[in-house]
Order: sequence, then C-alpha cells, then structure tokens
Amino acid sequence: MVLSLMNKDKFLHVVKVSMESSPYFQLVSSSDAYRAVPPGASAPVRIRFTPSKNRDYCHELVCLTARERIVVPIRAIGARAVLNFPAQLDFSKCPVKVSTQQTLLVRNVGARAARYQLRTQSPFSVVPATGALGAGDTVQVTVAFHPLASGAHCGSLAVCCSSGEERIHTKLQGEAVDVIVGLSTNSMEFDKTFTTMSSHRTLFIENKSNITAHFQWKAFAAEKEENEEKRRQCLLRPPKEVPQENFPEEKETEKVKGFCGDHSALLSSMDQEKMAKVKLMNQGAIDAPFTCLPSATNLGLLFKFAPEEGIIAAGGSQAVQISFRATVLGSFEEELQFRAASTAPSLHFDLAELDFGDISFGFPYTQRCRLTSSSAVPLTFQLRMSDDGTQPAVDSVDQIRRDSDPAWSKGIHLHVEPREFTINPSGGTILPQGHQDIEVTLCSNTVMEFYRRLLVDLEGIGKGVAALIITARYQPLPGLPQALPCPGCAGCSCQGEVLLNALMLCQLDTRTAVLGQQPVVKSTFAPSPARSWALF
Repeated sequence: MVLSLMNKDKFLHVVKVSMESSPYFQLVSSSDAYRAVPPGASAPVRIRFTPSKNRDYCHELVCLTARERIVVPIRAIGARAVLNFPAQLDFSKCPVKVSTQQTLLVRNVGARAARYQLRTQSPFSVVPATGALGAGDTVQVTVAFHPLASGAHCGSLAVCCSSGEERIHTKLQGEAVDVIVGLSTNSMEFDKTFTTMSSHRTLFIENKSNITAHFQWKAFAAEKEENEEKRRQCLLRPPKEVPQENFPEEKETEKVKGFCGDHSALLSSMDQEKMAKVKLMNQGAIDAPFTCLPSATNLGLLFKFAPEEGIIAAGGSQAVQISFRATVLGSFEEELQFRAASTAPSLHFDLAELDFGDISFGFPYTQRCRLTSSSAVPLTFQLRMSDDGTQPAVDSVDQIRRDSDPAWSKGIHLHVEPREFTINPSGGTILPQGHQDIEVTLCSNTVMEFYRRLLVDLEGIGKGVAALIITARYQPLPGLPQALPCPGCAGCSCQGEVLLNALMLCQLDTRTAVLGQQPVVKSTFAPSPARSWALF
C-alpha cells in the first residue's frame, strides 16, 4: 500500500519515517530515512504487508518532523463470521399465557468461527443464549413467545459476536389473543335439601380452541383483587391470628441531589411485619455516597435497611428496602434519615496573587494566569471581578488616534464608574483534569491602589467557588507638573495657570515632542478656566 505525506505549510519540512520491526509490515525504503517535502508537495511512503494467517493485524507508522510527531495506525481486517439470522420473525396470533415457539436454522456463512450471544426481552425468549459456530456450520435456535396479556407485542433479538462483528438485530412481533374457554352455564340452581345433607349439580368447562387449556378455580378474577382481599382480612382478624405474610408497598420517591444534606422518608405501620421501598436519586453531576443514619429513639431499632450505605452514580438512583417488625401492639411512626454527600469540584489558580506592579493612568497592562480543574467531570465557568464599573475605560493610545474627538477640547466625562478590567476568556468549559489560560488586562482610569478579586462562578454548582487576588499601584509619570503656565495670552482670566488632564504617550512619535519645559499642544489651545486636555 502507498501512504502520501503532504506538506500544507509554506516552508520545507524534513520528515523522518520509521516503523518498528514486524514480520508482517515493512517499509519498502529503508527505515529511519529522512525525506524532504517542499511546500505544497507530497512524498509517497510504500508499505509491504505480508500476512501469515487469515486474521486481524495492526501496526504503527511514525512520522517525525522538527516540530511534531505523527503516529499513523495501520489496520488489516481479516475474515469475519456472518450469521444469517432473518431480519424479522412474526408469531402472528397466539393464545395468552401459552408458549409459542419457532425454530431457526442459523448458518455461519462467513470464513471465521463465531462465539455468539443472543439477547431478547419478555415476553420473548431464546434458546440457546450462547454458543460457538464454526465457519460453514449450522445450529438450531428456538425463539419462544409467551404473552401474559392480550394485545400486540414486539421486541428484538440481538446477536453479538466476540470477534468484533457488528451487532445483528432481528425484529420480533406477535399478537396475543384470548382463547375460547368458558363454562357451560352462567348460573346454577340447587335443589332443596335437608340440614347436614348435600345437593349436587354438574357444569362443564368448554374448550373450543385448538390448544390444551390448564385451569385453576379461584375466588377472584384477578391476582390484584385477591391480594387486596387478603390484606383486608388480615386487618380484621385478631393480632394473634395475623399470618406472617409480606405485602410490598411502594412509598413516595425521595430525591437526593449532589451536595445535599439530610433527607428523610416517613414510614408508619400497624402491628405486623411490613416491607417498603424508598428510592434515592442523584440529580447532581458527580457520584454521591449515601449512608443511613441510625435513629436515636427506641422505635428506630424496629427498622432495618438494605443496603445501609453505597454510592449513587451521577443521574442514577438506588432503591433502599426498609423492613419493620413490631414487638408490641400499637401504632408506630418514626422518621428515618439518609445522608448523601459528594466532594465539590476543585479549582485553583497557578498564582496566589496577580500583581500588576506600578501602572500609569490610561495605559493598558496585561497579566496572565492559569485556572486548573482537578475534577472528574467537565466544569462550565464564568469569570468576573469583585468590583468594577460598567462604562468602558479610556485608553490613551486610542484617544490619541481620534483627532476629531471632542474630548480634546471639552475633556473626558465618565457618567458611571469605568470598567477597568478586561478578562479573556470570560467563560467557557474546562475538561476533567484540564486547564484554561486567562489574560487579565487593567486600564486604570482612577488614581488609586487596586486590591480586587477575580471570582470564578460554576454553572449549576455555585458562585465564587475560587478567587484570585489582583493588586496594582498607581504611579504618576515623573516630571509632570501639577500646574503649567498658560500657553495663551498674558491677560488670560486663568491668572497664568491652567490645570491639564494630560494623556502621556510613552512612544516615539512625530506627534509627540518636549521642548524645554513647555508642552507642545496637539490642537489649537483655547484658554479657559475649565480643565483642558493636551498631548505631551
């Protein structure tokens, strides 16, 4: 076979192509050879494959450049087993509570032996469920349909092979119908008789179907009605005559979330052994261990739990069976408690403090940090500052580029607090055991020492689960006077001084100059007692 190495870069790349020694795969050219691939060109790599048996083979080809290592997996798929199951199996109409079977003759038409496993769902069943079948061999598989209720039923027969073949699905369907079986009469009248004597009448059970019907006399038409009557009789009998029978009861579902505290289920009973179930559900994103808390009352000893502790997977549930056996007569009520808790996700920054040092007014400064997750699940985060404004901060460089900005003559007016911090990215998702590099930019528009916190909010978990301290110190530019002589006329009403809100540009530019101690004003200066803006 031939593999092409294509250089999609703009530069020449030297590639070393190598392959571990194998009796089945060899490079046609010498191993560990270097190939120079010009930009936009491709270089062929020829591989010789020499199989010894009809089976699967795998190997690796390694391409090494100055910047990266590329591993190309090589796979050779051998013969496969193929079992010729039908696409659909229809049982048509079948009697209720009667098993109907169909036998399939399955042949392995592939070139390899198969170890198979057959799976289906009630009311369907299959025999044998597992087995081995050689190439060209056949086996009989019996699929049974045993419905317990009338109506249409459907399912599937899944065929799984251990040699890696795709799973085969056979559609199963059937319709269950009631057979014509009944009594010869709907009512009977007995002759008069004397006390201690008996009178007899005969009726017939008529089976008008073509199958054998097995019957049993019962006082109730349905099993549910029979259980309800047994329960009623147990409550009416004296306590000593109550039989030791268990009647399952479904209790209300008790939901347990990740990071939860105590949760309880209420159970009451009347003077008999009873069983109940509660279901603990974990609606959190991580596994949650749970434990049954022992009761501090004497009645708590009458209740037993199975299981008493365990771990509920994320999004899963656990059924807990509660049994109660009373030793005295009376009515009982007890509160049963479960505790479930899970470890909160762990996030941390790679720095204890992000220090910008000395900064100047209106000049952006950028620092970097890394947020690392040691959790076992992905975490969606949002970053925010503990205290920051909403109006965009004024960047001195951007201000200088806008010649026609009215702020040069009227000054810059901030109606609300400036937003001096910019976070990139401000949110995203960190994979398990992953990290995210973060850039924090500070453009100071206030004269102060900064002490803020970068907070991390996790979606669905909480706010402020991690924090990073950010500090900075305002440093005025050296040599900048607080009051400068007015560059206007001598008779200016400002009495020879004007206070300048100066934007200092720390670059060599044709628009920036210093002549002695006097500033060179960028735009025409209009003397005014109000504050003005100038460029030095």
